[in-house]
Amino acid sequence: MHLRAKKLTELLIDEIKVLIEADSLQPGDKIPTEQELMRIFKVSRTCVREALSVLRQEGIVDIIQGKGTFLKKHYTPLPNIDDPTSSGLAHFMESRKIIESSLARLAAKRASKTDLEALEDSLRTLEADGIDAFPEKVIQADLDFHYLLARSTGNPVLLHLLQEVDSHLQAGRSTTITFPQGRKKALEGHRRVLEALRKKDPDEAALQMTRHIEEIEKAQRFIAVLQTSPDKKRTE
Repeated sequence: MHLRAKKLTELLIDEIKVLIEADSLQPGDKIPTEQELMRIFKVSRTCVREALSVLRQEGIVDIIQGKGTFLKKHYTPLPNIDDPTSSGLAHFMESRKIIESSLARLAAKRASKTDLEALEDSLRTLEADGIDAFPEKVIQADLDFHYLLARSTGNPVLLHLLQEVDSHLQAGRSTTITFPQGRKKALEGHRRVLEALRKKDPDEAALQMTRHIEEIEKAQRFIAVLQTSPDKKRTE
């Protein structure tokens, strides 16, 4: 029993490190709370506390009573995310980046005032206070932005292609958007794209969409490393 608990704690330590990289946290940033870590990794509070204690001993985090746990320094080695765990997943990610950057370029030329207002409304929903308590609403608000942008091009075939590719990425996408920094990153990416659309700048819109998708891709690759761990089965 002791050996089993130790193994689970060591696995959780690795997964917390993956989460830190997926969220691109920097020294001084606050890491997820005990409650959030319990929810994300489906482990007990005791296991979370043991893992955080080890990370503190390693000098990776600072635990400040009453304030939370903060990243103190990065660590090495990092997971090898240059080799996707699934070539099929990599192909869909690549396809999504190509399609969405092209959609953003077209939208910068064709989006109407009504389209832009609808995109802004989706951002307001995504940044609303308290929405983190409803993961399904966060996911839907994220999808709404991308699909509204696609519709603003006036080309239903491109929208269909996006939805087809996207259907193969929903599991990873749902995970990244509901990670502690996921919503914040989505908002930042969406706002950059929307600003380019407002300026009617096709090149900038395509560039910002590509940047946004690459940020998501990086997070999904780290999460894929986490999810394909040879011993990901947990017990309380």
